[in-house]
Amino acid sequence: MSGIVVCTDSSALLTDRDVARLGIQVVPIAIVLNGEHVQGDLDVDDFYARLSAGTKAVTSQPSPANFAAVYEAAAERGAQGAISIHLDARVSGTAGSAESAARAAPIPVTVVATETVSFGVGICARTAAEALAAGLPPDAAADIARRLGSVVQNVFVAPGAPGGRVSDSAGWAVATFATGTTRVLSTCASAAEAVEAMVEHVLRSSPQIRVAVGHAAAAIEPAADDLAMALAGSTAVRGLERYRVGPPVGAHTGGSSFGAFWWPA
Repeated sequence: MSGIVVCTDSSALLTDRDVARLGIQVVPIAIVLNGEHVQGDLDVDDFYARLSAGTKAVTSQPSPANFAAVYEAAAERGAQGAISIHLDARVSGTAGSAESAARAAPIPVTVVATETVSFGVGICARTAAEALAAGLPPDAAADIARRLGSVVQNVFVAPGAPGGRVSDSAGWAVATFATGTTRVLSTCASAAEAVEAMVEHVLRSSPQIRVAVGHAAAAIEPAADDLAMALAGSTAVRGLERYRVGPPVGAHTGGSSFGAFWWPA
């Protein structure tokens, strides 16, 4: 196991399995429901049921103290350094909090503010941890995360989004997050039409790609299944995985959101 630990935050939507397998340290994004902070793990399905019932959800980025505690704990366990990988600094101060904590950390900490969000960050964190496990030096692993964050692409729909950074993607509009902003690619009348538009958009990119398809509430999973099936049938797709849009992201995109991330194979 490498003496360098990878850290990220819960908006990266990493699975418990990947966190345990790679030893990634995850700093939680605070979830506030109807003005009250939620303590501990929040069940995904319960969260979306509460949203559907009218509960208002907002998030709060981790403070420098939250990151400091993780870096200090890593040092106490014998880590020689850390790579802290987070979402685009143009839409969140999370990386800034990590940088503040890094300056006073007892071990060297490299903060990577990727150019992506959500599971795109998770892909970057996971890849960096795998690089370290394979014996690459910390600077190379951090550079891999930085470069991957600049090329991973995404497409999604967020009908009924509560607002925030995806408020422009109303209805079944197919949108993408790039260069720090959300941009609508096409306007669709239904989830099925949105799936067709997303497939077309994904497959017009590089000739060989890896894809991750995610969904929010269980009710929208069939549409995500259709998206995954259509993409998996393409010879351009070298591998496809699934992920769940958890509360740290779903608070912004809403329960009916689904979409895909992809990157060069």
